[in-house]
Amino acid sequence: MLTAKDKLFQTLVDYVKRGEDLGQIALSRIARDAEIGKSTVYEYFSSKNEMIVETYRYLLKHYESILLQDLHVMDFKGALYEELRRTMLVMKDARSVMEVIMNQPHHQSLRIDLKLKPEIQAIQEAMEKRFANIMYLGVVEGIFPMREFKKTTTYVIRALITGLMFQFINDELDLSEDELLNLIFEEIVRVVQASA
Repeated sequence: MLTAKDKLFQTLVDYVKRGEDLGQIALSRIARDAEIGKSTVYEYFSSKNEMIVETYRYLLKHYESILLQDLHVMDFKGALYEELRRTMLVMKDARSVMEVIMNQPHHQSLRIDLKLKPEIQAIQEAMEKRFANIMYLGVVEGIFPMREFKKTTTYVIRALITGLMFQFINDELDLSEDELLNLIFEEIVRVVQASA
């Protein structure tokens, strides 16, 4: 059974995913849509700004739980595919959320991107560490040479993955998901081997 706070978060997340500005939505509407009393909102949040920040924090924790759960496959290609599938799932779901966080007008007093910067950085660092471990599987399996990757190679791989995934999510590529994963895999192998 959902708590009143869970109902609030679900309602607010629905607004965000529909592209609604949480700052412009009346608390009475939020309470009504969450099927709770208006005074209940203040049992959990001291202000509307706190409610908005905590909603985005809630979403980040949800995405983090998807992105950083243990891998089930422990060979290079399988682990890479699993990680890329999770990343695409989050990217699809979070597209509108990240647009709000990153594109909120700077003149507003509430800067979500600044309030959540430590959490966002922690997720990015954990994902970079995870990706480095996946790449190490390629070294162990003999796909890549036994040495540290150049920093520029890492940048190229990151740009390659991000660029292709964004194009795929925006329906700009005429590929299936499996074809995309194969393309990313082949290009990573090509880039690393070419830089050796």
